[in-house]
Amino acid sequence: MTPRLAAQCYLVALVCILGGCRGKEAARTDSASSLPPVFPSGPAPNTGWNPNAGPVMIVSAGGNTDTVAVILPDATDSTIESLQNSSAPVSGLTFDLFGRAGKTASAIAASPLPATDSTQECYSWPLARLQAPHANWQIGFVSGRVQPITLDSIEGMPAPDSAALAVSLAQTAATLSVASDPTFRGLPFRVRSAYRFRLDTVDVVIADVVRTVNEEANPRVEHLLIIGERRHGASGKFDVGYYSRNAGPEESTQATEILAAVRLGAEKNPAVVLSIEYDEGGKLGLVERSASGEWRATWKSAYTDC
Repeated sequence: MTPRLAAQCYLVALVCILGGCRGKEAARTDSASSLPPVFPSGPAPNTGWNPNAGPVMIVSAGGNTDTVAVILPDATDSTIESLQNSSAPVSGLTFDLFGRAGKTASAIAASPLPATDSTQECYSWPLARLQAPHANWQIGFVSGRVQPITLDSIEGMPAPDSAALAVSLAQTAATLSVASDPTFRGLPFRVRSAYRFRLDTVDVVIADVVRTVNEEANPRVEHLLIIGERRHGASGKFDVGYYSRNAGPEESTQATEILAAVRLGAEKNPAVVLSIEYDEGGKLGLVERSASGEWRATWKSAYTDC
């Protein structure tokens, strides 16, 4: 499984918005009547996988290990159990490896590993081993299927630029209808993570913006995953193309990790690869941008927890 993100140094937006400013995962989070969530609860007969992305995807086990989990995109919460004694279908395939900095390796072969212990009371993906360890990657696609997009992290920007982006994201979050939740009213928005890239004449930002209630007996957190755009070089709020919200107890509310951004297939439509982590497991998913400039969640993986 992808490890939960380590706590990062929060960039505190200097704007505190007042006024009109909360199956396993469904029981742990609050819903927003906004755009569809990244990962709808419950199994679906059609997972929405884009065939341009290839037949399988691999995810790093972390560090410099050569062991990878092989994601079968057509698996659902209802069918993941049938994969527990399966061999990873990677024979004859090579993979391009990607991280937030872009492509890190090309045409890497992999071989299946023996099936995991079927007596475990949890679900996992089939495992494979790369021909050699590689560092600084999070996700892999079958060679030639996708093209990289380089992400600029808010943490790597000059201080004035990172502060300006944090303020812009706080202003953007305050415009969302879910910002009126009385549990978090009057609390400042903080940028947990944010990445930016350019598409032609627009700048795109992908951010996890949070608010927290620091009560010792009942600490709560709100996560807003925001994908926004604005004209290249402009300042101020972003036009929100997609957002999802999760709120609840701090120790069990899902957290989002941005793994990479890529362009899919011959049309080269941009897509963001996400990992959603719960206290016991997680899912992967894609949010894709259409030719008309709309962002939407198109695919979710099955839930795994070991």
